[in-house]
Amino acid sequence: MTETERFLRAFHDARPGSTARALERAGSYDRLAARCTGRVLELACGDGPLLARVPGAIGIDLSPGELALARERGCQAVEGRAQALPFAVGSFDTVACHLAFMLFDDVERVVAELRRVLAPGGRFVAVLGGGPTAEGHDAFHAFLELLPKGGRRFGDPRAKSEAGWRQLFAGWSEPVFERWELDLSGSFDEVWRFLGASYELSAGVSEGIRAELARLFGETAPCKVVVFCASVRR
Repeated sequence: MTETERFLRAFHDARPGSTARALERAGSYDRLAARCTGRVLELACGDGPLLARVPGAIGIDLSPGELALARERGCQAVEGRAQALPFAVGSFDTVACHLAFMLFDDVERVVAELRRVLAPGGRFVAVLGGGPTAEGHDAFHAFLELLPKGGRRFGDPRAKSEAGWRQLFAGWSEPVFERWELDLSGSFDEVWRFLGASYELSAGVSEGIRAELARLFGETAPCKVVVFCASVRR
């Protein structure tokens, strides 16, 4: 297990279910579930919000804490790494990933594993992090302005862009990128569930940023997020 993987495992073991609590109301899990057909595997399944929407799907995750919650939901999930999937050749028609592909170390190994476990013509579909909308001043823009610079970085830059996917998935179909705008506006507590789940925050920094955002926005806060749904066929 790499240093990044140890960090992510510890983070999610300490806060199981935090990603789902932050994002389920935005609709991205529903939209991703609609793209999952046939035999489905989810990478970095967390506590199972996507698995719960896709009957028969199997998930894999590093975090025992997240996996315990997924199993409580009645989901089928195993502990493991995307770089060494414990499944046979051609086991799946769809592999899905919600806001985690851009975090993986050794992404070329992940792509090799995707090729191995997908059946011919099978599809990999992933929701990738984008950022705030290009215009406007909402809680997400303000949060990024307050966040200390030079924080922790994850993954391979190629995993985050259309040009990078063309390199990583050479020999697959042409990647398709869809832009999704998610509206996470709501009560301040609802918005903070999303912003406060950032991997960039330490306890001391988190308290100060939360207090400043509460001062700026009060009881309710606008918050819009841009993500990309990327897909490619084996």
